[in-house]
Amino acid sequence: MKSFFRNLILLVVAAIVLVPFPAQAGAITMTATYFTIAPSDPDMNTLTGGAYSDEVLSTLGLDGLPLLNPAFPTAPLPQDLSVAGTNGALESGEITWWSPSLNPNVTETATGTITLPYTCPASYGSTGVPACYPPNGTGTNDGGTSGFQSIELSTILDVTSLESISFTYGADDVAFIYLDGTNVCQLGGVHNVVPGTCTNDAYTLTPGDYTLEVFYADLEVSNAALTFDATISSEPTPQSVPEPGSFGLACLALAGFVVIRRRCAVKPN
Repeated sequence: MKSFFRNLILLVVAAIVLVPFPAQAGAITMTATYFTIAPSDPDMNTLTGGAYSDEVLSTLGLDGLPLLNPAFPTAPLPQDLSVAGTNGALESGEITWWSPSLNPNVTETATGTITLPYTCPASYGSTGVPACYPPNGTGTNDGGTSGFQSIELSTILDVTSLESISFTYGADDVAFIYLDGTNVCQLGGVHNVVPGTCTNDAYTLTPGDYTLEVFYADLEVSNAALTFDATISSEPTPQSVPEPGSFGLACLALAGFVVIRRRCAVKPN
């Protein structure tokens, strides 16, 4: 009888272990590259105010930079645009606030690794002061000799099962989000800190690798801020639901265990 109970317990444990459960997504880390835009840049302190959701096109240019939407309905339009792509193609219209090679007014100042949720400045959430100033979001002011802050965040998402991803973000001034080179969220214009908009509430990811990029720039005195977060959750699939065979085996074994215990507990007359 002891051997029977031992085997039954092992059977129950094995059945439960074999039941698959949904994988939990871990924290997302991204590479942050910081740039300072010189105050003499023709786009600084000159662009029209307002928040817009149509400043850039749906894809990145050949240099991996946001493409200005020719139909963007404000004037003056940004002047910091590429004339020819560095790959040799006749690519034009890329906004160059994140490219020292295409814009002599832009200087790369640092790179580092951040973990989402990301906030610039780091104290913004607790103090309420929007001061994402050069250098690297830690300065005391923008404009003047300090220049203006721009940031590029990037990472590769390794997706192993059917999942969905959603974004929350806000900025003073512009923030453009791209998933595998396609624009999914954008906040254009010159404005105080406001939440950005996305094409969808969430985006479905099938197994594979995905590039996630965020382009941020402060364009006018005063105030500057960026907040960004991405949430990944598992989608229901046949693999994330207990298989009938394993689940039924576990239930059957547990039921048999209960019945046999009751029989053994009955005292003989």
